[in-house]
Amino acid sequence: MTRRLSYRISADEAQMRTSIGTRKADSICIDGGQNGTALYGQYIPLPPGTYSARLAFKRDTPVVGTAILDVCAECGNRLLGQKSIDSAGIVEHGVAVIDFCCFETFTDIEVRLRSEGGFTGTIEGLEIFGELADPSPRVESTDLPAVPVERIMSRGRSPYDGYQRGVGLQFSDLPKKIIGDPDFKEARELAGRRTILGELVLCNLFLLVKFYLPHLPAGQIVEFGSYMGGGAIFLASLAGKFLPESKVYGFDTFAGMPPTDRRVDHHQAGSFGGVDLAELCDYVEEIGLRNLEFVQGDFADTALATLKRIEPVSLCHIDCDIRSAIECAYNSTKPYMVSGGYWIFDDPMVSDCLGAAEAMEDLLIRGDGMNSEQVFPHYVFRQR
Repeated sequence: MTRRLSYRISADEAQMRTSIGTRKADSICIDGGQNGTALYGQYIPLPPGTYSARLAFKRDTPVVGTAILDVCAECGNRLLGQKSIDSAGIVEHGVAVIDFCCFETFTDIEVRLRSEGGFTGTIEGLEIFGELADPSPRVESTDLPAVPVERIMSRGRSPYDGYQRGVGLQFSDLPKKIIGDPDFKEARELAGRRTILGELVLCNLFLLVKFYLPHLPAGQIVEFGSYMGGGAIFLASLAGKFLPESKVYGFDTFAGMPPTDRRVDHHQAGSFGGVDLAELCDYVEEIGLRNLEFVQGDFADTALATLKRIEPVSLCHIDCDIRSAIECAYNSTKPYMVSGGYWIFDDPMVSDCLGAAEAMEDLLIRGDGMNSEQVFPHYVFRQR
């Protein structure tokens, strides 16, 4: 249902201010011999929406000359609309109208009329009316940008899809739209401070779950390196809406990293530990996520048995910083990945995760001859 809003202010009300006009009992008279601001200062609060301001003039008094009508906010520092008005248009209808949009909430909207001399008229009142924007617009596939490449599978992946997501997130207002999406907001609020994933990473996960995974054969979502659980919670919240047949499995020791490779790994054993798994599971129960299961232990001990039990997999999110963890996660999951399934690697481009980069290079690029579908905000590959 469309929501409408309107304000009507008479010229005799105190919030209708003037610098050069003369106040009468029910009007503000503008003398053509003066320069300056004939009207300002209503300071009206308006939420996001599309609006019109209609300045009414008395029909029984002459209107002569031209003036500048504008709409502004933030003490005049944000100009939302401006036009020149002349006597011909006003005489015909008795009003001057200007359309404008608010893309955010303002508390001090002003409609101003400025004369540079020669404008004569008698203001009777002001009306602002319009339609409020949907406070919770949902992102649609049409919000992703068109890109100048063929929409085909090439070398096992879709460059078009990767460009749509990556270019949209890096060079357009797509992140702003996603962050305002009610499904994203709910998932993000549930994850809270339990995730250290960047907002653009979360935006890309949102796009993949909402628009891309539904086109694949049904499969589970697995995450290796769940840490405090926020990423898995985020994915489970979205999967509950868009992938009702899928469940999310979060793998981690929840006690820190295992021994690392001092040849190439910057991190050390025990990093990212100290997670209270019992508290995390209680929280998941409290928020009602029935499609999320955490798997505790070293990947080498837990991955194969769990994956054999839950197969197949349609998305594998690998948020691991060291070589051995990525190698185990990838090799364990690969036999169960559906054709076209998504591999997501968060850390190969992070400065202290060279071991993660080496594992991706050796296993996926050199080993399996895969080409990335997306490189921003993280690496995305497709299972052939």
